[in-house]
Amino acid sequence: MPKVAPPLDIFPAYDKRRAESTGLRRWIYKLSPIPLHTLTPLVFELRLSVLRMLTRRVPRQFQGMRDLLVNIGPGPYGKPGWVNVDIFKAEGIDCVYDCRKHLPFPDHAVRALFCEHVFEHIDYTEEAPHFLAECYRVLQPGGVVRIIVPDAEAYLRAYCESGWERLAEVRQLGENRYDPHHGGHYRTKMELINVLFRQGFEHKFLYDYETLALLLKDAGFSQVNRGTFGESVLDELKIDKPERASESLYVEAIK
Repeated sequence: MPKVAPPLDIFPAYDKRRAESTGLRRWIYKLSPIPLHTLTPLVFELRLSVLRMLTRRVPRQFQGMRDLLVNIGPGPYGKPGWVNVDIFKAEGIDCVYDCRKHLPFPDHAVRALFCEHVFEHIDYTEEAPHFLAECYRVLQPGGVVRIIVPDAEAYLRAYCESGWERLAEVRQLGENRYDPHHGGHYRTKMELINVLFRQGFEHKFLYDYETLALLLKDAGFSQVNRGTFGESVLDELKIDKPERASESLYVEAIK
């Protein structure tokens, strides 16, 4: 009998997911002629197409509102006092909406925009310029957008150092190089780097400060600053997750 390759234990572990599936999902995986690495993003985008059709009237609910605090993509970690917007329903989410190319707020209605580990999920050429232009549109004069993303430069510098010590610090790896974000154990540095840059199909582009600042200036922001964890020009924006601090790039832009 031919030797069966063991499934790899790194995200998104499609072979492992297929092998461990049960019930209807197992039959779908078995009968589908499309590999999971293609089927999964296709289903995701089809779902968002339906979402956009169902939420066309959402912008109406924000008409006339001013001085908003907007938290984009918080998942189940929505903040009280903020308009928490996500593509998935969860506790604390006030608005389910696809923000990649349009924000559901009037011009100059927002005082602060917070976006933590979301922007890397937006396509660099097809969506990111539109998203940042929308951030500029909805912010009031003097308003601030705070964008937090994985720091690609920090990761690549750590990759180039000998051994695993620095890379493990940036990623906060556990015992036997266990990844606390997605599970699985890394055997090589390049496995980790590819998970970081791809995260299955979820990550579209990773940033250093130079590139993110360039995009923000292209969108119209004249004042762009590199920040640090927990520090902001607005007290309301000091809501960073401490568990992501070691790997994060913090950038603020003022309109």
